[in-house]
Amino acid sequence: MNSPVLLLIDDELGVRESLKMVFSKEYRVLEADSIDAAISKVEEGRPSVVLLDVLMPKADGIEILRRIKTIHPVCEVIILTGVNSQQLAAKALECGAFDFIGKPFDVVDLRQKVSRALARVAQKSPSSA
Repeated sequence: MNSPVLLLIDDELGVRESLKMVFSKEYRVLEADSIDAAISKVEEGRPSVVLLDVLMPKADGIEILRRIKTIHPVCEVIILTGVNSQQLAAKALECGAFDFIGKPFDVVDLRQKVSRALARVAQKSPSSA
């Protein structure tokens, strides 16, 4: 059985490395450090779950979210951010994000959110998970 694909989109290498350590045993982990790389990975890798830093250089995270959901609507996107804003969280959820989590994140909480997102993907299309 193939491992589900998890895409990490963050411009900070340290964050991506930390997340990869957390998830690499359970998931096939892809990484992107820019909008162009992110879109390419979504198109080619067809991730089940995306962890997206909302504050990316030269890109609006909400716009990236919209593009991801247009390209691959079955995947679930969890927004990661260092900015604790209810308005931003509401906008992300309105635009199709599965959930919103602040940095620094709690690993147990993040793992649970990713598991729930993966379960939702499996409900939508069992062959996609």
